[in-house]
Amino acid sequence: MIESIVLGLLIIFTMYYIYFVTRIRIGLLSLQAAPSTNIQPMVTIIVAARNEDISIAQCLQALIRQTYSAHKYEIIIVDDGSTDTTASIVKSFSQRYPNIRLLSLSTEIDQDTGSKPLAISKGIALALGEIILTTDADCIVPPKWVEIMINHFKEDVAFVAGPVSEQSSTSFFSKLEQMEFLGLITTAAGLIGSGKPIICNGANLAYRKNAFISADGFGHNASSNDDESLMNRIAKRNIGRIVFAPESDAVITTRSSNTVASFLRQRIRWANKRGRYEDKSILFILVSLYLFFLSFGLTVLLIPLYPRLLLPVILVFGIKAIVDYFTLRSGARLFLQHVQIPHFLIAELLHVPYIVIASAIGQLSTLQWKGRLIRQ
Repeated sequence: MIESIVLGLLIIFTMYYIYFVTRIRIGLLSLQAAPSTNIQPMVTIIVAARNEDISIAQCLQALIRQTYSAHKYEIIIVDDGSTDTTASIVKSFSQRYPNIRLLSLSTEIDQDTGSKPLAISKGIALALGEIILTTDADCIVPPKWVEIMINHFKEDVAFVAGPVSEQSSTSFFSKLEQMEFLGLITTAAGLIGSGKPIICNGANLAYRKNAFISADGFGHNASSNDDESLMNRIAKRNIGRIVFAPESDAVITTRSSNTVASFLRQRIRWANKRGRYEDKSILFILVSLYLFFLSFGLTVLLIPLYPRLLLPVILVFGIKAIVDYFTLRSGARLFLQHVQIPHFLIAELLHVPYIVIASAIGQLSTLQWKGRLIRQ
């Protein structure tokens, strides 16, 4: 009886997983590069930084080397209570470049509580640009980043998500992490291309300031993933179209976690959503996907008691690996990356337990960002 129930659930949720991944791949095919335009609206780039003195200088150097007209964009670095030399580094840049501004929140926000969305909101309140671009302090943007993102803003577009990749590393774990990160960006791009935006990465986003205001900003329940909540509300309220910028010249690079512990902390933080979606169909999709991973993991654990489950598990794993590989390869080609089969297979073996554990902990744990407790 138990064997039949478990097998039935596995079959049902496997079918849903195949449908979901296939939809991503189809969505990737619909993505289009934006034609160049001579229109240059005023743009504000906002970077929330807390204790980023190791990387902030490189970030700023990349931001000031944009092909976009220097007098048409400003850079606001929101120093969220840093205790290192982040603020002084930004000040030295602002003295040389008039379009760089430093906003310090050290006296405005409780040092024990805060959040990245709150810091970005403070920056947006002072922004002169009609279009807001955001990236992270540990990221390097390509020279054409602003130009390409702005090209996607047709009259009906309110929100543009862009690609992010992790910097190449020789360590084995970093290779696996890069593979997983490519999967996330590919999923984000494919879902947006299919007309169902669910996830995005705050390291490469652009949106109209008036769309941000119309969507009530990041809402009343800020979390580290509220970039996604903002995108979901803009889509749900029909404020404007959501598009993805597939150009390889728009790919922003970021540092990898490099350690298993830091990787898991980050992914658990990303999983800490607790159902904050106006579009409840998104919650249904995410729960259905989680049930696939949970049913697969449960079936594997029951193999010693029910040996006949071994063959279905092998078949499901094989099917999952095939659909994942071809979809991931489509994303890799789009963003000029590579999928190495040995790393892919190992990542596939770890995919199910990682999703089951990280997602469960993410729903139960207290969220932190840069050493701060985030109000839930």
